This record gives sequence, C-alpha cells and structure tokens, in this order.
Amino acid sequence: MIEVRISKTLELFSLQIHLKLSEGSSLALVGPSGCGKSMTLRMIAGLEQPDEGYIKVGDTTFFDSSEGIDVSAYKRRVGYLFQNYALFPHLTIEKNIAFGLNHCPRSEKHAKVHSIMERLRIKGLEKRYPPYISGGQQQRVALARTLVTDPELLLLDEPFSALDSQVKKKMEKEVIDVRNAFSGTMILVTHSLEEAFRLCPNIAVMDNGKIIQIGTQEEIIHQPADRTVARLTGTENIFDGRIIERRDEVARIWVEELQIKLTIPNTLKQDNLSWGIRPAQLIVKQGHCARAQTPENCFSGQIVQTIPTPDGQFVFIQLVNQAPISNASMSHQRRDYDFQAYVPINSGKRGHRPFQLGDLCCIIVPISAIALWS
Repeated sequence: MIEVRISKTLELFSLQIHLKLSEGSSLALVGPSGCGKSMTLRMIAGLEQPDEGYIKVGDTTFFDSSEGIDVSAYKRRVGYLFQNYALFPHLTIEKNIAFGLNHCPRSEKHAKVHSIMERLRIKGLEKRYPPYISGGQQQRVALARTLVTDPELLLLDEPFSALDSQVKKKMEKEVIDVRNAFSGTMILVTHSLEEAFRLCPNIAVMDNGKIIQIGTQEEIIHQPADRTVARLTGTENIFDGRIIERRDEVARIWVEELQIKLTIPNTLKQDNLSWGIRPAQLIVKQGHCARAQTPENCFSGQIVQTIPTPDGQFVFIQLVNQAPISNASMSHQRRDYDFQAYVPINSGKRGHRPFQLGDLCCIIVPISAIALWS
C-alpha cells in the first residue's frame, strides 16, 4: 500500500494531496498545466519537501513531518523518469544507465546494465553519448536508468511530451510492456486523457492543487464527480436545468433559456441541477427528425461548423425552432452553437457523406449517456 497525505503552499495555490494506492497498481494523474501534478511526483520522489503530512510506501515511511522523517531521494527506491530525461551529456549511454548503481560490485553493475539495455532494445549504444542518439533512443536510455535500480515505485513525468506521434506510439508500447512486467507501483503524470487511458487502468483528475476525483477509467468518463471533472475529461456539452416533472425512474428537465424538455434518470432529489454529455455520445443523423419515429430527446438542428479528424469529424450544432442556449446556462462561453458532437466515419453506409456547413440534422441525446450533478 502507498499512502500519501501531504500539503505544500505554492505561489499560486496550496497543494493538498490525499492518495492511496494498492501495491502493483498503476495510476495516471491528469489535469491542466500548472495544477500540481509534477510537484506531487517530485515530493513523492524526495526532490521537493512537503510542508506537512506523510508519505508511506509499504512498511517504509519516506516522509512524516510530525515525526521529523525525511528519507533522502537516493534511498527511497523510487525510479523517476523526468520530462526532459535528464541524461548526462558528458557520460556515455552505458555510464548514464549505471549512474544509480555505484553501490554495486563492478560485475553485477555490468550485468544489470546490459540486461536492461537488451530488454529495451538499445544494445549497441553503450559507447555513444546522449546528444548523438534520437529522441526515442534517449527516452529508452532514461527508462533503462530508471528501471535498472529495481525501484518499488515508478514515477513518469510526462515522458512522451517531446516525441513525435510515430515515436510516441512506439514508446507507449514500450512503457505498457514495462508496466506489465513491473511488480511495483507506477504513477504517470500527463495532461492527455487519451495517453492516460492507454497506459493506466486508474485515473486521478487534478485541478488547482487537489485531486478532485479518483477512479477507474469507466468511473471518470461516465460518472464524473462534478462539472469540473466532466469539463477536464472532455464533456463539452454541460448545461444547467430545472426538473419540472418526476415519474417513476425518470424525470423531465427544462434547460434554462432553451425551449426543450429532456428525459433524464431520476437519481437526484434536487430540482436545480447540471447535466452533461460527451460529444461522442450524441447521435447525429442527416436531415430533419421524422416526427412519426422521433425518440425521446430528439431535436432538429443545423450544422454551423465542422472540424475534420482522421477518423471522423466534430460538428457544432445550433438547434432550430428553439431559443438559443444562453452562455449563462453553459459551463463556459460559447458563441453560435448549442451542442458539439463527434461523428465517426461510417463508410459502410451507402451514400454517406460528411456533414457540411448549413446541413440540417437530427440530434439525439441518449438517456443512458447523460451525467448529472446537483
């Protein structure tokens, strides 16, 4: 078990972290730049000192302000992969990897270094220097140096931020392989939710120095704790509303400033609430809604903007025959659209074409995809 309960006053905010992880688990810290993710890693590693609190890894206490305990970084058995890799340019690759093994006998050091180099496929670079190898090779060297000391805890601080997309994909696969073979606990810092999903089954969302939700991928995406978590994890459609009718397990909500009623799960007792839905969970069809076959939460709209992606397109929709949603009813300012949806490429449908500016459409808000907050 890893338990962290620490605080530190910074220039812009107070960092307050409470975190429990089971041994062998993997967690991604996700949040905007400057929210305290990297500082949290640095304090766990012993590179920064908290003002108060404690850090415990298994039976070992790394830090405890009340007991005056502060184990030095090199004694913590923590592997730390820096964002800029922090390789020594004047040392060979072999000596960079062996840097943390000064206590080992020469033969053991040599065996460990060459074993990890073979595992990460960087054999042959032993006598090269960091400035003269590629970015992907530099990251493998940094990862090798991190793992060669057999750490109990592996900390990765935005390890892919300096890599191009092709190298990034390869290195993500390397880290996944390392994670699967690693018996200790791994914490990854990233601002990319997609990266977090690929590498860690558990995610903690941070904002302004605090963890505001921690859970599985499913919980973070489909059960965000509040609108801040929803916004930070990609729920672009967030609104305020008022329940006007309750019946059995569903309720009808009036979205303020928008002349529509939505059917939602009747899980909250308050009348005033917020609700949201992710762009990919909206269903968008070309043409008007057919009245005879109109399901619940189905509205007519018009495409006012499109953004293509390799696998589909984002479409921005303004409802027709409805009053526009005011900015006051939304999570953040918008201009000329009511909903943002993601429409994947569907080449299997004969005659299907991407949406164009001005197209009429039918937008469906599935009840099961709506997230609610009081």
